[in-house]
Amino acid sequence: MNASAAHLLGMGLRHANLPATQDWLDRLAAVRSACTGSGADHALPLHNLPPLPAEQRLPVSAGDLGQFGIPPIYRASIHRIQIHLLELAQEALQQAERAGVKLEREHCDVILVTALGLNRSHENEARAAALRWAAAGWRDHPDARALLELWRQDLEQGFTASSHDKVGEMASALAARVAAHFQLRGRVLALEARAEGGRAALAAALNCLSHGGSRQVLILGAQTLDSPLHERPDLTDTSTPELPTWRESACALLLGDVSAAHAGQMMLQLPPATPVCPRPAATVAAGPVVHIEGQVLPVQTVLGYGHAMQDLQALALAALAQAQAQAQAQAQTAGAGASRSPAVHAELGPQARLVLQAAGQPLPEQAGSETGPVAVVGCGSAFGDTRGNAEFWAALSQPGHRFRPLDPARHHCDPFLDPQARHSLAYYIEQASHAGLEPAVHPHAASMHLARSVASEAWSAVAGLAPERLGRLQVICASNLTTPALRSAGAQALLPRVLERLDALGRLQGWNEALRQSLAHALHNQAQAERLPSAEDQGLATASGLGRAVVGDLPAQVLALEAACASSMAALDLAGLALRAGQVDTVLVLGVELPVNSSDLLLCAAQRMLAPGLMASFGIDASGFTPGDGAGAVLLMRKPQAEALGLPVLAQLLAFGASTDSKSMIAPNQAGQTQAMRRAFAALTTQGIGPSALQYVETHGTGTLIGDQVETASLAEVYAGATQGLALGALKSKFGHCFAAAGMASLIKTVLALAHERMPANHFERPLKPELEWPRLGLDPLFTERPWPRNPQQRRRAGINAFGTGGINYHLVLEEA
Repeated sequence: MNASAAHLLGMGLRHANLPATQDWLDRLAAVRSACTGSGADHALPLHNLPPLPAEQRLPVSAGDLGQFGIPPIYRASIHRIQIHLLELAQEALQQAERAGVKLEREHCDVILVTALGLNRSHENEARAAALRWAAAGWRDHPDARALLELWRQDLEQGFTASSHDKVGEMASALAARVAAHFQLRGRVLALEARAEGGRAALAAALNCLSHGGSRQVLILGAQTLDSPLHERPDLTDTSTPELPTWRESACALLLGDVSAAHAGQMMLQLPPATPVCPRPAATVAAGPVVHIEGQVLPVQTVLGYGHAMQDLQALALAALAQAQAQAQAQAQTAGAGASRSPAVHAELGPQARLVLQAAGQPLPEQAGSETGPVAVVGCGSAFGDTRGNAEFWAALSQPGHRFRPLDPARHHCDPFLDPQARHSLAYYIEQASHAGLEPAVHPHAASMHLARSVASEAWSAVAGLAPERLGRLQVICASNLTTPALRSAGAQALLPRVLERLDALGRLQGWNEALRQSLAHALHNQAQAERLPSAEDQGLATASGLGRAVVGDLPAQVLALEAACASSMAALDLAGLALRAGQVDTVLVLGVELPVNSSDLLLCAAQRMLAPGLMASFGIDASGFTPGDGAGAVLLMRKPQAEALGLPVLAQLLAFGASTDSKSMIAPNQAGQTQAMRRAFAALTTQGIGPSALQYVETHGTGTLIGDQVETASLAEVYAGATQGLALGALKSKFGHCFAAAGMASLIKTVLALAHERMPANHFERPLKPELEWPRLGLDPLFTERPWPRNPQQRRRAGINAFGTGGINYHLVLEEA
């Protein structure tokens, strides 16, 4: 395949020891000076390098979130990196505008790269875990109830929480706030691939520009030390006996379509990398390097260890070096005609070379776009208490719902369940669509357990093929990037602080030393009992680790992403782009999240997101959602490849439409939803496929007060004149809201409906809201099952909605094979 390319339009850089871009330039000049005389293509002599200061953390920004329009109600829940990202985005965008670049706000994506979790997640988990540990450890104490109430009150003061912490825990919210302030209305997502996150983001951005309809992409990078996991070599891709010195850093890089001329800007190329698994230890230890005029600059040596930021740091250093070389060449040839500066390149890993050159140089040959559909060749499911596609379909076909009473042991009903929700450490629902896992499955390894199960079922579709016949493999996992295992590790790291608070509370209350020690000992023992017992499970605790776990030793590109409740759709979109770009040949897409756990229940309850009763999508008493555990997997290929391999095609993904537009972080916006739908159909204009060609739409249908009304209005607007008899599915009213896995549940339901040639009936506990006016709009609520047989005169097609916090909107159009 040919190289992908983009213009580098603007850049904002920040580092623990280099707070501004000029400081990066000064550091680069000092390093290159120290490297002088080392010989061509020789590594930097370390003894000549000026040392970095000892500080590892980013300096506190002098700016204020208010200047970026963030309401006070959100500020307590926002990660400290947010202000840096806003300021850096502003710097990159303004730099581009000063150079004469027109910002394509309607078609500008925002991709955030980060790893190892966010600080609010660890704080919130420690607060909940401290009460959970105490409840279990003190249960036999005669004054247990009174002691727990005192401890609860102390934790609420010592681990201050915000009612919007559930939004604050989402990495995509960091990117969505940047998009909202600067009115960037393309895709928004957060991405994690451990130390290779920057490379994965660059590849995704270039695919969005060359094949995804984007005009510009703003890549945001951030790696902080808030997670205690930076000290874990198994999670930080570090094979050296001594851990490297971490340095926090952040950046904003604005990339543009090469089809547009941008005077004075640089161009970068990223040829496709051959999948590697695992990354060779020697490469990990060395990290990326930048080559400039015969000098080799190791990024770790220049900037310290940046983990997820390393590849983006390499791009930044290469861009600065290229700019310096270009300026020097122009100065040397002043008055002698046009100068031609040398190309600079960075080695990001095995067979992954990033090349920069001055704008105006000949463009590289671009890869041709694969316009054919993406084929679904296999799928696997585990939603609620069902296991496998057969059980999932049987449940969809039967009347009733899959909500069940919570498990007191797994969901910690005793310390947390309070139907009146009289304090912040309480949730008020008693039923959910939970996985019902065996006690032997550790709660923090449950996501991995289900991921392996659904991946195995999806893989069974190609069981008879040798792995090499599948070609280059990619695995994309849609999930919360701060997984339960990561949250647990954060809480364990905060255990000393928890015990200090407990001791201080005991002294304040006048407890004697024996009681203080006894309570602390019991709490400590319970905390130790919650640790993941398996070293393997701990090593795969990241979201991308879930993807790595399901492919074992197979060579594969592995990444994870989060786009709130639209995560699965975002993952499917990126998978389709990678296939159409010819970067990979087979993609396994996972959607995995188990939100029926005490931590998520507490956070959702604090924001009053949960339905007091059961979820009632589009119903008269819809007032929130009921969560549901879920995992799903689909195996994707280009359709010609699947047919050449003799594989049955279950369905075809025709087009995705994406937009980001909201009235607030939690309030949906009709304009943004309709924009996503229209963009999907715009991609199908040449095929003559419009809204009237669809017979079915699986809705997002979260059952919130305004969400259902806005979605109905959006559907009516886009499908106006084409809605007579359009059937609407409402999966969440039966299986609950699976968060990141919700879109995967919708896709697999639709694929199974095509296979069984019928649309299953929806479950509605109560009548529909009359103000939605579905009958007048020609929308069929599927009160009863509806046949959906094959018809030679009409292809069966469907749409799927997925809408996420922050106004992240997706619409997928698919059809029968």
